[in-house]
Amino acid sequence: MKSEEKYLRMSFSERIQHFLLLTSFIVLVYTGFALKFPEAFWVKWTAYIIGENAFEARGIVHRVASVVLVAVSLYHLYYILFNERGKKLVRDFLPAKNDITDFRDSLKYLAGKSENKPLFGRFSYIEKMEYWAVVWGTVIMGLTGVILWFENFFLKYVTNTGMDIASTIHYYEAILASLAIVVWHFYFIFLNPDVYPMNKAWLKGYLSREEMEKEHPLELAESEALKSDESKV
Repeated sequence: MKSEEKYLRMSFSERIQHFLLLTSFIVLVYTGFALKFPEAFWVKWTAYIIGENAFEARGIVHRVASVVLVAVSLYHLYYILFNERGKKLVRDFLPAKNDITDFRDSLKYLAGKSENKPLFGRFSYIEKMEYWAVVWGTVIMGLTGVILWFENFFLKYVTNTGMDIASTIHYYEAILASLAIVVWHFYFIFLNPDVYPMNKAWLKGYLSREEMEKEHPLELAESEALKSDESKV
C-alpha cells in the first residue's frame, strides 16, 4: 500500500555523520560552558561525581570531542566531493531563488494572511540555513579552538590581544550555535506539529508517504515521477 511506502531521507552514512556531529557538539557545549561557568550547579554536580580531577577531565573530554567533530567534518567534506549521493546532497543545499519566495510565503501563512502553506522540495530554506550555519560555525569554532588549544605556539604570532579575540569569538559563537540548535533545530525535529513527537529520519533514515506529503511534497512528486518514467522503460 502506498501509505506504507518509505522514502529514503538519510542514508546510513549520513545518519552516522549526523550522530557523531550531534554527540560531539553536545559534549563540546557542556564541557566548554563548564569552564566558563565553574560555579554553576550543573558543573558542581559533575565535579562532585568525578572528584578533584574534574577540571583536567573536562579539558581532555573537550579536546577529544573537538577531534571527533573535526574528523567527521573532514569525512563530510570527502563525502560531498567524491560520493555521488554526497554531491547531490550539497547541490540540493545550495540557495535558490524560490527560497526567498518560500520565506515570504511562510511568513504570510504563519501570520494568517494566506491559507496556502509553501511547498518544499528536498530541503526547505530553513534546512539550508541550518546546514550552512553548521558549516560556518564549525570552521570558526575549529580555527579559534586550535589557536586556544595550542596557545604556546600561536601566542608569539597573535599576541595576547589575538588570544583574547579568539577566546571571545569562540565563546560567543558557542552561545549562538547552542541557541540555534536548542531553539531552532530542536523545534523543527521534535515540536513542529507536522512531525510531533519527533521526526525519526535521523534515526531510521526514512519518512512515510504521509510525512513526505507534509514536509517535502515537491520531492515526493519528483520521486514518483521518476518511478513512473522508470516503469515505462
